Amino acid sequence: MKKIFLGFGAAAVMAAGLSSCGNGASTNASAEDKALGDSTATIIGEFAAARSVAEYQQMKEMQPEMAAKFSKAAYLKGLKAVLDADTSDMSYFRGLQMGLQLVNPIIGINQDAGVPVSKDVVYAAFKKVYEQDSVADTGLYFQQYQNIMRDLSQRVEQKREQALAESDEAKANLAEGEAYCEKMLSEGYQKTESGLVYKIINPGTEPKVTAADRAVIEYTGKLVDGTQFDSNAGHATAMSVAQFVPGFKEALCLLGAGGKMVAVIPPALAYGVKGAGEQIGPNATLVFDIDVLEINPKK
Repeated sequence: MKKIFLGFGAAAVMAAGLSSCGNGASTNASAEDKALGDSTATIIGEFAAARSVAEYQQMKEMQPEMAAKFSKAAYLKGLKAVLDADTSDMSYFRGLQMGLQLVNPIIGINQDAGVPVSKDVVYAAFKKVYEQDSVADTGLYFQQYQNIMRDLSQRVEQKREQALAESDEAKANLAEGEAYCEKMLSEGYQKTESGLVYKIINPGTEPKVTAADRAVIEYTGKLVDGTQFDSNAGHATAMSVAQFVPGFKEALCLLGAGGKMVAVIPPALAYGVKGAGEQIGPNATLVFDIDVLEINPKK
């Protein structure tokens, strides 16, 4: 979303230098220059096409429904329309550049945020401000733009999380994690008010770890099916307690130096519906073996 919403200037960087060019090569060019021009044109076209093919392949993998509706013929038609535009009229060409830059965020907001942004309203607003002799405070418009894009980005993220939460994987992970927590509780584990399920093997010495501490911790993290996704066993180093997910941080604060425990962290106290990396899926419950070796070690 950020790339779609905020990328107004990307296309203009290269295009700005072309605004005085005509539609074709100069008729006064030498044969050598014409050959160089044709070679350059071929390389530019092939390079841009290769990138477009790669983007299309990525679309097929990540957004198959969109790819199925995508027409290469229509794509080429749009490309040709821009390349055939009258670039000898600098004012017209600059307006064309701005229009192309505005289309991306409009499409992105319509599709990703589900907010109907009218091109006619965009044009009317642009025209109203553009026809003024001057703008007293461009910073005001920029601030409004940043604010609305931030709100829209949050809306997109909320929609993405909602879709993830309703996925079969997220529902299965949540049910599996809840069943695992109940099983551990039946075997003598304890549960905090926040939902952390744990078993202290050795509480360690006082004082206990606090969120403001740095601690040398050895840990191994697994999913409830036993799949290991992380471990620093044998390579423990001092880390800031505040950096950890809420459930891990809460577990650490139950231990002192020399303490050892097993912590079962539900998704609400871990990575939630977003998951993390390739192994921690949406709504995954995490199981950690934790050893606190030292608190606030001297440098």
